[in-house]
Amino acid sequence: MTSRIDSPRDLFQTIVSRTIGMLETSLLQRGCETDPLDLMDQLREFQSHLTDTSPQKGQRACQAGCAACCFTVAVDITPIEAIAVADYLKSYLPGQRREAIRQRLEHVVARRRKMTAEERQRIPLACGLLSMDGMCQAYAARPLICSGVFSLDREACDEAAELVQIGDIGGQVPLDQPARTATAGISGGLQRYLVEHGLDGNLYELNSAVLVALEDIDPLPRYLAGEDLFRDAICTDPHSAPRRATSAKKLHRRKGHREKSAANQRA
Repeated sequence: MTSRIDSPRDLFQTIVSRTIGMLETSLLQRGCETDPLDLMDQLREFQSHLTDTSPQKGQRACQAGCAACCFTVAVDITPIEAIAVADYLKSYLPGQRREAIRQRLEHVVARRRKMTAEERQRIPLACGLLSMDGMCQAYAARPLICSGVFSLDREACDEAAELVQIGDIGGQVPLDQPARTATAGISGGLQRYLVEHGLDGNLYELNSAVLVALEDIDPLPRYLAGEDLFRDAICTDPHSAPRRATSAKKLHRRKGHREKSAANQRA
């Protein structure tokens, strides 16, 4: 991705910083006029630019029509990604198809709520956004992790999908690691930006988060206004307010420290 980055950790931190820089001019600057689909398109374009330079790109086994990871991977997303998916479904799918997806989401969420946190990671369920033919109904607005993680072994994916059917998660699927690092950096940058601007930057189980956003008429203004819109979703990583009240205090202290440092530098 760049010869000047010596390690995955350096690459991750660089991508986090670049992602935050992009968001500074696209999300809160326009407030409620922000189009979540446009925002995610910008992030995905940046993601594609990075993942396309991975030295392992030629080894990828992912092809159209394969939905193995949609059956075997528990996906966690940010609120803004859930809102973008819901916005796509509302804008481009007819009511009957949208209602069918809503019912599938409800079914998956009901099953997930009966699981422990450990079971949710260990026992994947088919994504509620899949149609009966295994195609993603929100592919154009899919979350970052769905568009930035690539398998290097189709047989390993098929084996993993088969093992899940009998309750065995099986072995590890080899992945394009540089692309995975880039995707993690963009996702991490998005989360950090949301938290530092007082928004909900927690991670939520995909089906439950999309269901919340889908059932709200216009979720983005409420989310940007700081409402606890995703309180009924399954939070998988409660690292910020409103899931963790202490995070707001820590953020306030960090902000005060930065302001004090800036004042000292000006002096």
